Amino acid sequence: MRRLLNEHLAAQESIDDERERLTHVSTVMRYPLPLPGRNQPRQGVQLRLRLDEGVADRARAVSLQLPGQYLRAHRDYQARLLTDAVMTAIARQELITDEVLDGVMPLLRHGAALGLWRLTTAAISTRSELDVYRRADLSHSQRIAGIASGPAPRIEYVAAALREEDVAWHATYRSEAVQFLARKLLPASAEDVEDILFGQDTPEWDDFLLAMIYRSEFDDPMSGFRPPMHDFEGRGGSAVWRAKRCLERHDTLLWLRRSRKRGAPTTRVVHPPGWPLRSPDRWQSTVCPLGPLLPPIWSSHLDAGRVLDIGAVGRPVLWPTIEGPSGEAIPVPRFDVVTAAARGVHLDELIEMLLVDVADPASSGDAEAELKSEPDGDRVPADSDADIDLDDGVRLDGYIDEWESQPLSMTAHRAFNLGLIDAAERDAAVDHARIATQEHMQHVIASLVGEDDQLCSDLRAATDAPYLFAALARRGRRRLSITTSSWTWPVTSLAAVIADSSVPVRAVEYLAQLMRLRCKRRLERSMEQAARAAFDRFGYDPNSIL
Repeated sequence: MRRLLNEHLAAQESIDDERERLTHVSTVMRYPLPLPGRNQPRQGVQLRLRLDEGVADRARAVSLQLPGQYLRAHRDYQARLLTDAVMTAIARQELITDEVLDGVMPLLRHGAALGLWRLTTAAISTRSELDVYRRADLSHSQRIAGIASGPAPRIEYVAAALREEDVAWHATYRSEAVQFLARKLLPASAEDVEDILFGQDTPEWDDFLLAMIYRSEFDDPMSGFRPPMHDFEGRGGSAVWRAKRCLERHDTLLWLRRSRKRGAPTTRVVHPPGWPLRSPDRWQSTVCPLGPLLPPIWSSHLDAGRVLDIGAVGRPVLWPTIEGPSGEAIPVPRFDVVTAAARGVHLDELIEMLLVDVADPASSGDAEAELKSEPDGDRVPADSDADIDLDDGVRLDGYIDEWESQPLSMTAHRAFNLGLIDAAERDAAVDHARIATQEHMQHVIASLVGEDDQLCSDLRAATDAPYLFAALARRGRRRLSITTSSWTWPVTSLAAVIADSSVPVRAVEYLAQLMRLRCKRRLERSMEQAARAAFDRFGYDPNSIL
């Protein structure tokens, strides 16, 4: 098996065009499918190989990964790269027989497999996705007919990203649809159809695609395929959200690349999730000279995390830089503190956690405000009123959006440890909290006088132990509010804190880690809102052919 795998990898690596490389049809079919339910045993027998160092990475690099799949993900979204390499290596030498795979073309080029997947996603789309496609097609038709003028509206780009970018939703039902189409379109001798799926540029391909998109009960290429048992509208709404995020990432990079120009805007609003980005006035991008290599000084800055490369392939654009004493571009001091604390964060997420303006009202987690402020009008109404109660009674929305609905507060001890306040300020905050707690204790005791004298005596003895006092107060059906020594950090953005040389490095590190977590939570909540909004707008249609 190791010999077959090595031969397969050598053959794959000798092909420069990734679309020309081979994959086994079981990969795009996702066969065998995982059993329904959680914690189910894997089907079949696992093949365990002892591979030489680096072989697994090489195998992953040349295997098929469908749009929307990841190495680490929910089982429906998990890529099977090593399985694809092993199956393809075996199938190069000998036909794999199986009741599901028999009669289907065993080896496909990556481009053809992606074409089959694209047909499937066109046929098995949610109403959220179809709504985007139809509005985009209408807009395109109006521009072609001269009814509308000007550049293509944003909805057309959302539709293109939904079709072509890495945003697709996955489910067992979609994988079963791939299996259905593979058996229908790709019998063992269907090289001509494989060519159509690979090219995706012929009239035959257009006919295939349009038939899948505009299915009807009278002309349905998926006729005979079972209807869904579940509603996937939430996954479709999330896919539309990811398509919009894909466009926003591209637009944000363009915005930063243009920051070197005089008068370039320093703010922009990102939808979704609806938060404003604000770049410090002195920060700008620097375009490096054309050439295969960066100048050594900038190469060292890039490797050390003192700048980021936000340029297109082959055209490095370094950001953020500021003007040095002699007018030359230099890295922003202490920027590497953030890149070290945010190691592993994607470039676009790092930029947003740096520049998001947490003090701006536009960054509120209110879904209605986000909808009203969105310029392109593509969003569906979001559900901002649904309460999801946790076991402890905490509202999920409030928990996740805590950073947007209240100032950045911390205990006085933490602020002192971070170097944000001195000992006198810390002690004053602690004394203030102690006095406030003692005053509330006296109110609790006074409310029990004449009702339970023994409890009053016990409470007076526990005034130096707030948590014991609170436990005793509950016996009398009273509640003690314990005031903590809180200090509010007037933060506007992580970038502003980096630029403020009076803020200690350890405080910058703390804020970087905090913003990394909170921005991640905000994005997750925004995608959840998009899924809920899709359910609310379209709901489940039992008569749908999808």
